[in-house]
Amino acid sequence: MANSLDIALYQNDLQVRDGDLTIGESDEQHVADTINAFPGWWKEYPADGVGVFAYLNSAGQEQALSRAIKLNLTSDGYIVNNPSIVTDADGILTVNPNASRP
Repeated sequence: MANSLDIALYQNDLQVRDGDLTIGESDEQHVADTINAFPGWWKEYPADGVGVFAYLNSAGQEQALSRAIKLNLTSDGYIVNNPSIVTDADGILTVNPNASRP
């Protein structure tokens, strides 16, 4: 399958080069947007979104977060292999969705 392309973002800001918007691969950004967004953020797809920020400082929710990531990304056509959710001693949540396009 061909790579998905979209308007390129850098730190959630549009990238402009020589006065024009740049185009770049968008799968990584799409996965991040889906994980960060809460359900209802996009009118076209009201059920899309994990809302990872709701899981911050919630001990023992790694399995629920992993399931939400897998369900959302699978419904978007990604192959998801056991998302990795790790909360360190300082409470920092690290998410590796292990998602790829078929």
